[in-house]
Amino acid sequence: MKKNFLIQVVFMILFSVVFNSLSAQTSNDKLKGEITEALNLWNTACKNANLEQVMSMFDNADNIMVVGSADGEISKGKEEINKWLGQLFGFAGFSWEMNRIDIDNNRKTAWVFMDGKMIVSFHKGGQKITPYRFTGIMVKKKGVWKWRLFAGSVPQQE
Repeated sequence: MKKNFLIQVVFMILFSVVFNSLSAQTSNDKLKGEITEALNLWNTACKNANLEQVMSMFDNADNIMVVGSADGEISKGKEEINKWLGQLFGFAGFSWEMNRIDIDNNRKTAWVFMDGKMIVSFHKGGQKITPYRFTGIMVKKKGVWKWRLFAGSVPQQE
């Protein structure tokens, strides 16, 4: 009798572990899909130089930051970021060919890495394409992923 009970308990524990593992994987895949969608929306808004939409994709915290790839491109807070991006969007839209995206998260915070190319589309015509990487931290607020930190860089040629 004790042996049957023990076997049932072990079976229930194993079933619970497998079920929880599969459930956690499904949840993680869903979150990665949400974050990837946020990156795609970001890419489209930047490509279209849509400053209002881009700014809506940042968290409302005072300490949000954007670090560009050029010297001096460091903006902190929505006001500075809005001013800097407004200047950039005045002459071009920016998009990324995202060849590699790595995402990790803890359900409320995500760490993003992208490696690929940046495409600068000048409003007067023409494009410039360069290798580019960005990393970032996003937070989930009211069901929407928002940027807390965006840091871009041009990798050195080896």
